Amino acid sequence: MLRFFSSLVFFLFTAIASANVVISEVDLTNSRVELVNNGTQAVNITNYRWCNRVNGSPFYPSVSSATINAEFSTTPDLVLLPGEVLVFDLSSAFLPPEGGELGLYLPSGGFGRRSALVDYINWGNSLGVRDTVADDAPAIWETNAAIDISGISAGDSIQLKPGSEGNSVTDYKVAPATIGQAQNPIDQIDFRITAVGSMDNGGLFIEFVYNGGGSVTITESPDLSAEYKKVSERTVVLRPLENRIEFQPENGRTFFYRLEKD
Repeated sequence: MLRFFSSLVFFLFTAIASANVVISEVDLTNSRVELVNNGTQAVNITNYRWCNRVNGSPFYPSVSSATINAEFSTTPDLVLLPGEVLVFDLSSAFLPPEGGELGLYLPSGGFGRRSALVDYINWGNSLGVRDTVADDAPAIWETNAAIDISGISAGDSIQLKPGSEGNSVTDYKVAPATIGQAQNPIDQIDFRITAVGSMDNGGLFIEFVYNGGGSVTITESPDLSAEYKKVSERTVVLRPLENRIEFQPENGRTFFYRLEKD
């Protein structure tokens, strides 16, 4: 986290990844879900919520330490260090083998807000309900897109392909279950700010490191609890280098800025 101060505006900069914690495997036979922290910071998922509006029961159960499968998990609690794996025993009512959706939400709720949705998948004969939320920018799924499980066999599971981010049906495959195995986590993504400064024209620049796929966008919010919007909707945002963004702040206003991975 970096801070930049001028006589007119106070800025708070933070780089974020849209999917530090991802749904890496779903074992429909045993009603198990595997989460992996593919970020560089620890994440506490206490009070996070699951979501299955298609046919889940209940729709929004809390992520509970009581459902952690210790045999397959690499951590005994709900704090995920980078690269750690948590496997949860849920239920066939919540993970129906014919088709369903699975979302992971922040504790703040707001189930219709993309900013509260951490990760999402949809499979089988399900058209999805929260897929329309997951498809909002920055999208982590497609509307009415479901992972094909028509060829699934006993002992198979839905798995995130190595090196994939999990933002599309094409990022997942059906294969013999590997739930809880250490080699399953995604390659570590390095996403961090390296420099912030002002320019002669009064603009600001942010330089960063990002070795993942996709692109990086700068967004702003007048309040940490308010929605973040793209700075490009207000002013021109230049990117003279792949790892450098330049833009013009608005005089006399306080904004919180962050970099988001598309």
